[in-house]
Amino acid sequence: MRLPWQKYRTLNRILIDESALKHNLSLYRKLLPGTAVCPVLKSNAYGHGLTLTAKILDREGCDFFCVDSLYEAYELQKARIKTPILILGYNFEENLHKGLPFHFTAHDLHSLEVLSKLKLPIHLKINTGMNRMGFSWNEWPKILPYIQKLNPKIEGIYSHFASADDAKSPLTKLQITRFNKVLASLKKAGFKPKWVHIANSAGALKAKSPEFNMARIGIGMYGIQPELKSLRPTLEFRSTLIGIQSIQKGESVSYGETYTAKKNEVIGIIAAGYYEGIPRSLSNKGTVNINGISCPILGRVCMNHTLISLKGVTASVGDEVTVYSKNPADKNSIQSQASKAGTIPYELLTRLSESVKRQIQ
Repeated sequence: MRLPWQKYRTLNRILIDESALKHNLSLYRKLLPGTAVCPVLKSNAYGHGLTLTAKILDREGCDFFCVDSLYEAYELQKARIKTPILILGYNFEENLHKGLPFHFTAHDLHSLEVLSKLKLPIHLKINTGMNRMGFSWNEWPKILPYIQKLNPKIEGIYSHFASADDAKSPLTKLQITRFNKVLASLKKAGFKPKWVHIANSAGALKAKSPEFNMARIGIGMYGIQPELKSLRPTLEFRSTLIGIQSIQKGESVSYGETYTAKKNEVIGIIAAGYYEGIPRSLSNKGTVNINGISCPILGRVCMNHTLISLKGVTASVGDEVTVYSKNPADKNSIQSQASKAGTIPYELLTRLSESVKRQIQ
């Protein structure tokens, strides 16, 4: 007997295009021959669903999956993912112990000491200009002797670009120069890291060096990278039209009376709001799509509802609503909606609530 909660129709769905995801991985592999292309699955796989995405890519033979936290690593372990896992983020010392089956990042001397003592595989993170986390490149001569003393199990070394998506920024080239100097001195000291990586999605085609044998591909894996036209967006967010209202000229809709009808009109209510992942900043700015027609968002986005114009639309309660289209040319594409919201696609994707059902398309 199937219980009611085991199968039912959901008001909101996030559809993941499996073929597009595989296509994007394959494209990067072709563009980066001899480089290990490693998908970044942190932040719920950029909103796509951590374990769902991992299970698709696990069958493609990746060298690593990159995550931010021990929690994410354990979730992949519980899902029986076979691909090796690199944890990029910070870890509490109390959570670490010998025998953990993951690769860890050492950002500073304390984390290096802890990981060395536990004999866990380490990737050194070098701060070459992002100035967020990592061993400072300009203090490296002081740090290296201490690393030699500890003699840790260094499996990799990496850095992170600050402005790889800005073609005019001189910082990217400078970061590569700094990183190569640190790498050379590490090798001279007798260490031979197997994995050397600095490139993210935007920097993957810019970071040219025979030493670099791994690339961490995040947003590009999900098809959002303007300079690579051959990528295919992998996510579509769909909701449901759950109400239709007729309002009179002069009436307002939603909180704060930020939209007032200039004439009699018909509006719709969809079953998704800022909890589900439609940012409040799309109030009176964003659009959704019903039956091929673009419908502007009216008034303020609510917690679980968004009001829209139904002008020129033949619609019924129960109709499917496309909130974020995977077609970059659509008015409600991730890229377009992010621009209207005054943010970036990364934020819209990672804001998608984990409670919204993900399913493979």
